[in-house]
Amino acid sequence: MTTRGGSHAIVAAAAVQLVGSLAVLAPSGLFLTDEILLRQMSPRNYQFLHPAVYVFLIAIPLCFGLFGVTTSIGLLRRREWARKATLFLATVPVVGCVLLVAFHAPSVFPPEPGQGAILVIGDVYLLAYKFLLAVLIPISIWWWILFTREGVRAQFRRD
Repeated sequence: MTTRGGSHAIVAAAAVQLVGSLAVLAPSGLFLTDEILLRQMSPRNYQFLHPAVYVFLIAIPLCFGLFGVTTSIGLLRRREWARKATLFLATVPVVGCVLLVAFHAPSVFPPEPGQGAILVIGDVYLLAYKFLLAVLIPISIWWWILFTREGVRAQFRRD
């Protein structure tokens, strides 16, 4: 089955990639915005978090999200680089999530002071990464199967 621009599966993959990338951008963007606002509202009392928090919860997700948005547009335009980048995005974030969940470093998932709470901030982020991993694994398998098929590969132009 092909549409005017190509197969339905490629369009569906591009749509899933765009929605997923926007879903990754939103929490990271909100977290960054909150940090900036906290710093502006109370510069003397503001305490920076561990740098790993900023790297793993803001910088890397923002980069992957922006890369995913760009790549989804490239998929719709049938660019070979977008097909290869999608395979990259089907692998690297999954491996990263597996490592983060497996090691759940306290510098990335900081415990809340007081320890009396049932669910602390670090635990919320850990649960979010576990959920993300549960979503990414089947999508990644689908993308690897789809984008390595010869018929699909033939639809992409080399730039």
